[in-house]
Amino acid sequence: MTSSHKARIDTAPDSPANGTAICGPSTCGPRGMARRQAILTAARRLFIEKGFEKTTLSDIIAVAGGSRATLYEHFGDKEGLFRAIMEEDNAMFLSGLTPAQTDERVTPEAGLTAFALHLVKALLNDETTATLRVLIAEGDRVPDIAEAFFRIGPENAIGRLADYLRRLSDRGDLRIDDPAAAAQAFLGMVTGNLLIRRLILPQSAPAIPDLDRYVRQAVRLFLSGARVAEAKAG
Repeated sequence: MTSSHKARIDTAPDSPANGTAICGPSTCGPRGMARRQAILTAARRLFIEKGFEKTTLSDIIAVAGGSRATLYEHFGDKEGLFRAIMEEDNAMFLSGLTPAQTDERVTPEAGLTAFALHLVKALLNDETTATLRVLIAEGDRVPDIAEAFFRIGPENAIGRLADYLRRLSDRGDLRIDDPAAAAQAFLGMVTGNLLIRRLILPQSAPAIPDLDRYVRQAVRLFLSGARVAEAKAG
């Protein structure tokens, strides 16, 4: 029996099939949101400690408190919980792009540097890398979650960054023919080596000054290939 099937067995018959929260008495308002966060925090901790497959909804309720009905209302099932964790992480990762997207006074270099620094610091966080290790270890047993990770995380990040790069290109700040490809390349430049090293060697997180230099160099290299060529004097 697959873990995906086990997760569905551990789901109430009337719970949402896609993990979408229902706005009921136990989910709306400050108390409902506090309960939701408590469940997410407990689930993340247990997924990291025990793994996704071995963690049960009963384990999560025992740590978070509350009831199974409340958990179903918020998340639907165990897979819905993991998706919610990924959505929460992705929103936090992409929040670093908001200032550049909302303020045209921010230069491309300043906007991309601030976003990249925010992103790599968040990705290298102990809790984030531990969650990614759970996904890597159990992705073949829960392919639906592995596929959801790419939609919620990398694909969403590429789309958001591509929108920003397209706007910079449209207003003449940069020259980018394929914003999606450029966004993918940029994210690979600033995260690839750092994240792989952190996942394989958990104690190898770079010092902040080293991280800052790494990111700024990556931004300069990226922009050197995307800047609008200056018109030559006639």
